[in-house]
Amino acid sequence: MKIRVLGSCAGGGLPQWNCGGENSVRARAGDPAVPPQTQPSIAVSADGTHWSILNASPDIREQFAAFPGLHPKPGTRDVPLDTLVLTSAELDHVLGLIVLREALSYRILSTAWVRDSILKANAAWRLLEPAWGRVFLDRPVYLDRDEDLELRIFPVPGKVPGYLRDSVEHHQEACVGVRITHLRSGKRLVFVPGLKSLDDGTRAELEAADCCFVDGTFYSNDELQQMRPGAPDAFAMGHLPITGPGGSLTELAALPGRTLYIHMNNTNPVLDRSSKERARVEGCGVEIAADGMEIEL
Repeated sequence: MKIRVLGSCAGGGLPQWNCGGENSVRARAGDPAVPPQTQPSIAVSADGTHWSILNASPDIREQFAAFPGLHPKPGTRDVPLDTLVLTSAELDHVLGLIVLREALSYRILSTAWVRDSILKANAAWRLLEPAWGRVFLDRPVYLDRDEDLELRIFPVPGKVPGYLRDSVEHHQEACVGVRITHLRSGKRLVFVPGLKSLDDGTRAELEAADCCFVDGTFYSNDELQQMRPGAPDAFAMGHLPITGPGGSLTELAALPGRTLYIHMNNTNPVLDRSSKERARVEGCGVEIAADGMEIEL
């Protein structure tokens, strides 16, 4: 199984357009220790020719342009895109669908809750409805046209996106993790870009994975408060911080497979490749995902 990180940062990317924090300032200035990063998405393939995408970030046009594997054949509109899977209705996970509206040669898969919540509230998104199918919790479906990759989704502790809170109620389908198994080799990828806490089901999925990408939005619970007093903390925003009481690093460091943080907020010090915070995470055996990273299982 081949994996390409299309984007690694949380909503807004790095630098975020309206942020004057240290990471964003340094990224704008071209500091090599803090390179720009786009919003979160990864591509997966069994053969390196046809690809499926996990989440559609607002930066998807730029991400496709930077990755030759997803370029159309010369003289055609034939893009080697099989399936686009959504893990939630968060804007940094779905806005790229509007960018891809010109052609529906691919299919979109999400839970019914995510599909219906978006389509009922946003008329423009109904252009995508013919390609938008439902995937059920813990029920297998083939991800690719050659049926080499099996997709299963599972519920994870999460939240309802802010723009939907007044119109829908939380549901176990609102935030899911993705498990992709290469059926010939048995290799397993798990993708959990949004996570409020680690429950037993999510732990079991991560422990069985050969490679996993996990929500690394904030390094500490009070990260935003240090920059902007009065801001909510990580737990209040529905994200499990990397460090501190209840943080994810200790448990992720003990996993047997390759583990990477993804979906880092622009304030997260691990985005600085020279920081002591990044050194601590990497010293525990956990990696920081970056745009353009490629992994083969």
